[in-house]
Amino acid sequence: MAARRSLGYYKRSNWQYFRKDLGTNTYFFGDAYQDEKREDVIRILREEGRYWGDTDRVEGEYLTYVKSLAGTWPQLQLLVDFMEVGTIPTRWCTFPGEVPVKNQKPRYVYGDTIPEIKREQFLRAKRMNVALLEYKSEGKPSVERYQFDELHPHSALAGLEEAVSRVKDNSISRKDIKLSLFVVEDLSRDIIETLGAGLDIDPRFFRTQLIDYVWNNVRDPWREPPMLDVMSRQQNWFQMRLVRSRYFPNHQELSDAQDAVDRFNVMRRMDGDDNQAFWDKDPATGKDGTKNKASKAANGSSSKLGEAPVDAKVGHIRSRATFWLRNDIDNDTAVAVLLLEPTPQQGYPLWRGYANWDELPLFSSPPDDIPLAPPSMRSDQDETPKSWLEDFVFWAQKETCFPKLPSPSSPTSPLVIPVQALLHLVCTDWLTFTDYLNARLNQIDWEISRPAFLPVNDDREPILNKLNIWRRWVPVCRDMLSATLRQASDLELRQKRYEGEAYRIDTEAIFDPYRRDYERIQERLNDYEVRIDRLSTVVNNAISLEDARNTAKNSESVGNLTVLASLFVPPSLVASLLAMNTEPLKDLDEALKWWVVASFGAILLLFALYHTMRSELTWKVVWKTITKTTEKYAKMVTFTSKVRKRAERDKDESDDDQSGTHGRQIDSEERKNGVLGDRYV
Repeated sequence: MAARRSLGYYKRSNWQYFRKDLGTNTYFFGDAYQDEKREDVIRILREEGRYWGDTDRVEGEYLTYVKSLAGTWPQLQLLVDFMEVGTIPTRWCTFPGEVPVKNQKPRYVYGDTIPEIKREQFLRAKRMNVALLEYKSEGKPSVERYQFDELHPHSALAGLEEAVSRVKDNSISRKDIKLSLFVVEDLSRDIIETLGAGLDIDPRFFRTQLIDYVWNNVRDPWREPPMLDVMSRQQNWFQMRLVRSRYFPNHQELSDAQDAVDRFNVMRRMDGDDNQAFWDKDPATGKDGTKNKASKAANGSSSKLGEAPVDAKVGHIRSRATFWLRNDIDNDTAVAVLLLEPTPQQGYPLWRGYANWDELPLFSSPPDDIPLAPPSMRSDQDETPKSWLEDFVFWAQKETCFPKLPSPSSPTSPLVIPVQALLHLVCTDWLTFTDYLNARLNQIDWEISRPAFLPVNDDREPILNKLNIWRRWVPVCRDMLSATLRQASDLELRQKRYEGEAYRIDTEAIFDPYRRDYERIQERLNDYEVRIDRLSTVVNNAISLEDARNTAKNSESVGNLTVLASLFVPPSLVASLLAMNTEPLKDLDEALKWWVVASFGAILLLFALYHTMRSELTWKVVWKTITKTTEKYAKMVTFTSKVRKRAERDKDESDDDQSGTHGRQIDSEERKNGVLGDRYV
């Protein structure tokens, strides 16, 4: 394994949300350059009675208008197909020449038979969940709902058409209504037709909400061409992008949520991040299989409650919120449309969502003054749908939950409350995602340091796989947030072109209280990107060290095999020497005895030498004994040499003393005889 990693080998990440069939079957309808293939596929579908345009309904005026523009603005062709199919055309059916992938979830979301396909097309075209908020000069805004009902499939459409007609008349007859805001969940043909034709909306506004891809292949026909910033400022809409995270107690609910997202008309995807940690599972689902007292107690309590052990998963949806404002009227009434996305009902908002922004009642307040919580925070027993649309409608009716604007021209504008509610919701989702990312990176950091309470796992590649997912996600999220900041700040430049009291608003003042929060999120994403790179380096170094240890262990194993093979060397050598015997076979008894004795002795000698060389303790003892003996002998020789030299020196000194006594006797005699005086005279 170490050799394979050295050549660039890494274990492939198991991304559950990756669809292998999309890599080969996407272009059976034709790519961006195959106009003839698209026409041929449509002709074959018509012959088979499966073409989405062959219906008995009368084509709407807005669809006819968009079709007339598709030749000049090619990006609108996707909107044309969306209005006819009910969703993205590649999800319609199995196209001619396409081979379905075995053991894979089908790419298309319609049925197999033509009646099932037509029924699904009808339901998707009629799908509707719209709320109309009307802001008056005084008082709380009114709310009207338009929701599709299969028992009365045309009632919601009729109600929405009547509301659009009334809103157009209100601009003349109702001066007390300052803003009419249509909040739309998901898109459908009836919604686009009614709002687009009734309010004269630019079709590119709907087109920007249909898909959300991080990048496009060179053959993708649905790529939306980039627009210059100077041109985007002339648009009368802006878009905010965000990541919505949800918690699921097990993998089955995550899979159900992914299927529910596939049922959206707009193209979205629920991505599981495969970043499970030690704390995400109940003890009964642990990988190590050990059960201590705590885990046994937990398992016992779970069995008593009848609950399955939790194996938590987290999924993320890259979402878009698009806000449009009409600018072609010369009166005081404004009309706006907000496009939101549905919310899967499986799972929960991560950490149960955001904080309640309502002002906390005082202790002295009566219990009746406690406000109702937003829909997403309510318990499962509450029947109110827990969706993005319901949360926005809840907060868009609150006037005291948002910061007061410093500009004197802004407080009277009806756009302040809904835009602030949108900024609030988007910002809290971004903050939740960054907190979650911070938690996962800290858990990965702990797994690298291997604290004692974590399960023992010597494989560091799963940690690297987790980091690789965030290494891909964080730059994408940073770009999404940058686009959101850019479009939200550009809204001020767009609004300066409009006339009328409803449009004279300081949108910079609306966004300014949230600027520090959004910039803080952007700084955190930048810091996390640097941190991910550092953690990746640490993990790669740890993997390299483990590979080096494994290589050393393998070398030791090879050495042991070498020793085992060396056992057969002495017997073979002795046998070869004895094989030179030329005596008959019956005389080999003596040779065989000598072979056994010599081989046994040679093996013992070999093992003794091996043990002496391999045993660190024995070698140290022998070396210390030899060293100490040598030192003692050296000291003894030194001491003996010193004693001998001292004895010789003492002997020499005694000889000198004797000769000095005899000389002094002679001198005394000479002085007596006057010799000394005669010598110096």
